Amino acid sequence: METATHLLRRSFEATIGNEDGEPSKMPAWGVLLLGTTFLIFLGIWFIISYTFGRVLTTLLMIESPQEAITFEPLAIEDPDSTINKDPEQPARPAYITSSFRRTVKHLQAVGGFRGRFRGFAVFIVNAGLVRWIARMLVFIPLVPYGVAGVIAAVICAQLPLAWTQIVISEPNPNSWYRRIPSPRVWRKVAVPTAVLAVAEQITILVPLRLFELAGFTQDAKTIAQLSPHEQTMLSLKGFGIFVLSIVLGFLLVLPANVTLTRVQASLLPDTDETIVPFDRSFGGKVIPEIVGGNGVVSMLDAWKTFDWSSRIRLIKAYAKVYALTILVTFFFTICFTAEMFLIAGKDWASVLPGDGSKDL
Repeated sequence: METATHLLRRSFEATIGNEDGEPSKMPAWGVLLLGTTFLIFLGIWFIISYTFGRVLTTLLMIESPQEAITFEPLAIEDPDSTINKDPEQPARPAYITSSFRRTVKHLQAVGGFRGRFRGFAVFIVNAGLVRWIARMLVFIPLVPYGVAGVIAAVICAQLPLAWTQIVISEPNPNSWYRRIPSPRVWRKVAVPTAVLAVAEQITILVPLRLFELAGFTQDAKTIAQLSPHEQTMLSLKGFGIFVLSIVLGFLLVLPANVTLTRVQASLLPDTDETIVPFDRSFGGKVIPEIVGGNGVVSMLDAWKTFDWSSRIRLIKAYAKVYALTILVTFFFTICFTAEMFLIAGKDWASVLPGDGSKDL
């Protein structure tokens, strides 16, 4: 995505001139072609990252086997009956989230085309508010950005709680801000929210620090002057750090995310129905407040009741999302490159401001 964004930025610079006031060099049809392609790319990338990467995976995290929530009356056995006592068992119904296509069709059946983007408004508000609070906290002495991010996420814990409940429940006539739970519910999600935020910071900051130690912060000219052996070792270090970041994501972020999502789902009001089968009792682990319980599943039970078959399905879903993201980015990078050759041939400098060959 970075390459595609960079190419489009340079194209717009060519059309409207750069900061030095250079005249436009790229034809208008060229900018229109690149701009249209970029908008298509953004639309597809958004569907993959939000619909598949967030909405679908959230539904997968809370969907329960149908038999776990279906009431079956006790069988009354008649000793004189001649009916077959061992009838063939019906096939186990497939999960709604068993495939991307099946889930998208279900979302569209529930909420129309907009059902694919349910909860997007509160998602954007939460992302912006967390970032703003984190930046404000950084100005406090001795508060590093990583810690500020965790504090900001915990402060805003009710917003992702509302997002999860909007995503998993039937359409509601109330606006998203009216579905934000009361402040007394905040303490029930504060700890799992903090755990997820810490896991995300570790997964981000540890690889970044290793990149610095490995020497990737050197300028391009210095790296180009390294010997072939040193460049090979640097590449191997980069690959190792990349693999480590993926491992940290699956070992830390994934369990923390599943746990938080299931804790949030356990707080869904009784008046709201879910759009996928969902065992609100978590196998009898949740005791309602009306009978003296706290009405929320514990973090340990939230993870333990997420069985291995569902964990594997979730990992496969994330693998598909990553694969689709890479393929789409690669495809559109080729499209942008081909369009630049169509517009300017091999002489890209003729349509880009300044030195057209640099930064490409």
